[in-house]
Amino acid sequence: MDHDSSSTPLNENNILESQFDNQRMESLQKEPIMRDKAIIRARLTMPSRQRDNKRSSKLTDWRETPVHINKPAQPDPTTDGLVKPFQLTEMPQQNVSINSLPKSQAGLKLEDNSLFNKQRLPNEAQANVISKETTFRHPRTEGLTHPQHSDSMPIIDEENLEDSSFETLKTTTVKMLATRSTQAVIKLATHKIPALITGASRLDKFATVPSSAVQGLANNNTKVSNARVRIVGIIFILVAAFYLPWLFYVLNKQALWLSIPFFSSMCYLTVIVVLSIYNNWTRVVYPLVQYPRGHEPTVAVCIPTYGEPPEMVQTTVESVLSQDWPQQKLLIIIGDDSHRPAMKEVVNTLQRHYPMTRIVYHEPPRKGNPERRGSAKDGNLNSMLAYVAQNHPDIAFIETRDADDVIGSPQFLRYTIGHLNKDKDVAYIQTIKDTLVSKGDPFGNRQSFFYRGVMLSRNAANAVFPCGSGLVWRIKKLEEIGGFPTWNLVEDLYSGYVAMQHGFKNAYLPIVGAVGQTSPEDIPNVYKQLGTWALDTMRIFFWKNPWLVKGLSFKQRMQYTELCLFYLFSLPLSIFLFTPVISLFTGVYPFTTSNLDYMLHFWLYAASIEVLLAIINGSTTFEENWRARQMWFGMTFVFIKSSFLALAYGPNKKPAYKVTRKTQEAGIYLREVFIQTILFLLLLSACIYNLLIHRHSILQNADLGSIFWATLFMGLLAGIIRRSWFGYQIKKK
Repeated sequence: MDHDSSSTPLNENNILESQFDNQRMESLQKEPIMRDKAIIRARLTMPSRQRDNKRSSKLTDWRETPVHINKPAQPDPTTDGLVKPFQLTEMPQQNVSINSLPKSQAGLKLEDNSLFNKQRLPNEAQANVISKETTFRHPRTEGLTHPQHSDSMPIIDEENLEDSSFETLKTTTVKMLATRSTQAVIKLATHKIPALITGASRLDKFATVPSSAVQGLANNNTKVSNARVRIVGIIFILVAAFYLPWLFYVLNKQALWLSIPFFSSMCYLTVIVVLSIYNNWTRVVYPLVQYPRGHEPTVAVCIPTYGEPPEMVQTTVESVLSQDWPQQKLLIIIGDDSHRPAMKEVVNTLQRHYPMTRIVYHEPPRKGNPERRGSAKDGNLNSMLAYVAQNHPDIAFIETRDADDVIGSPQFLRYTIGHLNKDKDVAYIQTIKDTLVSKGDPFGNRQSFFYRGVMLSRNAANAVFPCGSGLVWRIKKLEEIGGFPTWNLVEDLYSGYVAMQHGFKNAYLPIVGAVGQTSPEDIPNVYKQLGTWALDTMRIFFWKNPWLVKGLSFKQRMQYTELCLFYLFSLPLSIFLFTPVISLFTGVYPFTTSNLDYMLHFWLYAASIEVLLAIINGSTTFEENWRARQMWFGMTFVFIKSSFLALAYGPNKKPAYKVTRKTQEAGIYLREVFIQTILFLLLLSACIYNLLIHRHSILQNADLGSIFWATLFMGLLAGIIRRSWFGYQIKKK
């Protein structure tokens, strides 16, 4: 059932009226409206809702930025002259930043515990540091800012967020260590030393892509220089060729039950690393192309919802309307799978306040109805796709946006449609997905290493897969693959997989296309989301294996193989986790060799892996990489369970899909981390036991090597254990 709210009378006493600024629309309607010539300035001054004090306060609200519709954006110092209005023009990224920032307010910082609140300008010295160090004007992606629209745009200085006084010190390293030793050591360990390894600039950690990747676009060269990955990759292969035969030679023949699984796990690890080297051998960043103003096609924006708070959906819709795209060229469809009157009222109210846009309340067939194609989100999307095809056959592009994802870059549609217009063979375009997180992103929800690194490699292999939001499809190509696939739990990953089998092209643009208003930050919700992704991926690997299906290129098969093997690596990883426990308690080891021989072979192997990972993930900070590794170790047993479920359900059956909660339920979830806690205690007990039995000659006889690995594993497991009570506060009487 479809409800076009543009033709429905509204209840004047609607309780949602208080959420809108009536004066905004009254003044808006007084302005003369002329097709394709109207100049409408969106006065989105609605105060932001009160958020959890734990939420990051360093974010720019899209609603506080004036947006010009049907009017060229104000000149930006970094882009002026590069793009001419009403002309399809490529923008060489060596001269333009992704989400560029105005130079006039460099260093502006947000404070206070509420979102989008107080602002202050840092001292002149701090502003000069930013303006002189680089020609690129990148936003801080953890507090996403919106580019190219407003000269009053606040700019967030990443270095100054925690301690601005420390940043302003212009002292030598010796003086710094003497005056602020703790901060200096942390800064050296987390910023300076990793920068030496990766060659990263000071602003790289909050750019949408590394500046080295942007520089690779000189003279329209879309291939990014990847020399460091190739050099270190070759070194690793040589080291592995030296290490693995030696390891096989020194295996403990008296304990094959331990040595064979250990050796097999090492071989598996080597295969994954080599596969990653191959897949990251080349990276590609496409030049950004703006669609000419005044000639914009109509785009259908499909927003499926199932139980999300109406005000959250309202915020998403208003962000879509606030971007740099004519409102009369948008068809917004809210597919309500929960069939709520409150959601219908929100759509009615939105239509009244945005009369130039058609905003449709759409009710897909209920689950179990034979007319429904897909039991979960896929069924909702297919119903909206059918609505567009039936009622608006002239629309060529469809955007899918999660109900809680606001627009990141106001240029989102102008860049994505511009690229689709330039390359007629591209079926879909994926952009960066980001999200609001608590301070420090404790659960790694932003996934910077993926969107700002791995995706560039997938771009080079034509193996970019859809991520559900910040995504634009060419409707003709989507219809050719039968609409949104219903075979897998989630339609996004598998839809791209099917499109690649049809030989369709895909693309990735490193602009922020979607920003989640919330992200899972309690253990059950995190397990549900990451476990679903793992289950979906493993179903493809087991039942639609990339080496068995037809239509994929060799590079695409390699990319999907690495993705699947990543989740399967949880089994070898569990062997690595239990090996120190066995060795420290029993004195049985998977290999027998001297300490010197072990150091010469293994540590060279381990060091080459660490350097390689640091370079591949060079667009992220040390802290982000450490948190990602903690989550990886902590999710080991969840991924193992997902792999077994994918096998157990078979190719024709799948578990019921559950929507990720959009609210946080803080609690003490020790039961969910029971296995990790037991393993942590076993590692700790094994270390203590080994030290006690050799307490009179620890340096000579204690197994310090196994104790080192046990300590490292405990630090990684402690991450997920500590997060099991994240956000929980004991009430004081």
